Amino acid sequence: MKKFIKIVKWFYPGLRIKRWVVLLFLSLFFLIFSSVRLAHDTFLILKIFDSLLFVFSFIGFVAGIRSLIKSLFEAVYSGNNKEIIDVIYEKRFLSKGPKIVAIGGGTGLSTALEGLKEYTANITAIVAVADEGGSSGRLREEFGILPPGDIRNCLVSLAEVPQLMRDLFQYRFKEGNGIKGHSFGNLFITAMTQVTGSFKDAVKESSIVLAIRGRVLPSSLDNMRLKAEYSDGTMKEGEDKIPNESKTIKKIYLVPGDVKANPEVVEAIKEAEIIVFGPGSLFTSIIPNLLIEQIKDEISKRDVMKLYICNVMSQHGETDGLTAFDHLEKIVSHATRNIVNCCLVNSGRLRHDLLVKYAQDKSFPIIFDRERFKKIGVSIFEGDVVSKSNYLHHDSQNTAKEVMVIYNHMKKKWRGLKNK
Repeated sequence: MKKFIKIVKWFYPGLRIKRWVVLLFLSLFFLIFSSVRLAHDTFLILKIFDSLLFVFSFIGFVAGIRSLIKSLFEAVYSGNNKEIIDVIYEKRFLSKGPKIVAIGGGTGLSTALEGLKEYTANITAIVAVADEGGSSGRLREEFGILPPGDIRNCLVSLAEVPQLMRDLFQYRFKEGNGIKGHSFGNLFITAMTQVTGSFKDAVKESSIVLAIRGRVLPSSLDNMRLKAEYSDGTMKEGEDKIPNESKTIKKIYLVPGDVKANPEVVEAIKEAEIIVFGPGSLFTSIIPNLLIEQIKDEISKRDVMKLYICNVMSQHGETDGLTAFDHLEKIVSHATRNIVNCCLVNSGRLRHDLLVKYAQDKSFPIIFDRERFKKIGVSIFEGDVVSKSNYLHHDSQNTAKEVMVIYNHMKKKWRGLKNK
């Protein structure tokens, strides 16, 4: 009886299915009918008539199938402006893409994710949660939650909803007592935390709302802060305060020192085929994730592509005077030698007018000291990954393309070594 009721539901009014089902059955009937008659027709006029009937029946059959699929697609994906072929591509091809774990925070990680989602749906973004500045810092202090800002940026980068929805999540209020400076997305995640009872569930539910391709995970669910030790021996605590000192950062620490890894992050690393670090702030976005012992240990164990994407420009107060090799060396010194096995640096031309503009903010191109890399056995790759916009940062599409080129190169290299 239940099966019969389910079948009957397909013929409820307003579904726009009955007409196409009827067209399909009629077309199929006349296809068979005309085929049989053509095999036995002896008169020319009958052959012509049955031939035309066969052609029109075939056209009706094809039209019925196409319209039925379209009707079902519109019902399931209402509000989605994508073509059927695009959805099939995403669900079939991208679901078979490599499992990528991207580690970092800030706008750098979200830029990389924007491009990587075009190659695979199996993306896990692991985001540092030590932010204390701006809207995130205020919400963290007022509500006692983990900072939502970097999480929000990554969710939006992986989102498959219309552009208006993405713009809404990134909208920042310009006025209003208590609300000025906050982004809608940060407030949404905060509200969702209150509704679901946990930040972890809030991020998951927000992922569903934005229909993201992949997932975004905080590196830890513990409340943590960053502390920096400078070259002169002084210390400073607070992620937003660390870059404000005009001193060279010697080392970064987590407070407390025994921060636990998010269990889902550990599982993602165990299954990863590609692990990507950055681009992004070296000391406040990338390294903090690697200071969590279990994350560092799991990455070091993996015999997969572990790629560091070096920044294009230095960051004043954080990486002043550091070369590309210095960036990598800082990561290694905070983690382990085998935390990275390849590095991507920009070889694209930088616009002179933008270099002048950045120099005013004490930000300069990162020097690629190739010879130093050769001594440590890390594979070096160069690519034109700089954006052609009015900012000297990574281009999401070009960066993702280079990542996949490196991945295919490394796979062939490792396959060749195994066959020897």
